[in-house]
Amino acid sequence: MNYEQPLITDGPDPAAAEYGTAGPAEPAVTSTNRGRGKAWLAGSIGAAAGLIVGVLVGQLEFEQQSAALSDAVTACGVESTDGILLGDEGQSISMQTEGAESFGAPYEDVACVLFELEVPDSIVSRIDSTRALDGRQEAEWENYSASWGYHPDSGLDIVVEISDEK
Repeated sequence: MNYEQPLITDGPDPAAAEYGTAGPAEPAVTSTNRGRGKAWLAGSIGAAAGLIVGVLVGQLEFEQQSAALSDAVTACGVESTDGILLGDEGQSISMQTEGAESFGAPYEDVACVLFELEVPDSIVSRIDSTRALDGRQEAEWENYSASWGYHPDSGLDIVVEISDEK
């Protein structure tokens, strides 16, 4: 007899005949693989949980890093220029120009980077006309935001950041 297959009987229960009960017995099912149903249930639950996690992770939007700022620095050849510093893993750039009492990058280098970033003429005009009394100024274009200030003693201080896509 093969003990790995369930044993099903449709006849009278031999034990019932021994104790004097009459009539056909319910089919008896015995199995040596009793844990098989629990394994199937656990496997199904695991597969469903994996599917749900996969769908949720698929819905997440991962930020994609932009190389635009580092590309602009490279195009202008200012990678090692004092006063120009990439930050936030290439997602921001800080530029400080020369002032009457401070060292920094030449205006031409800063202008090159801004040109490579396609800063609109209206913003360039605002940067050029900023005075010390104006305080910190801000602007946004395409996928960038910028803030800057100017003082004759310390020069132009500008920070450009890559912002969320619009």
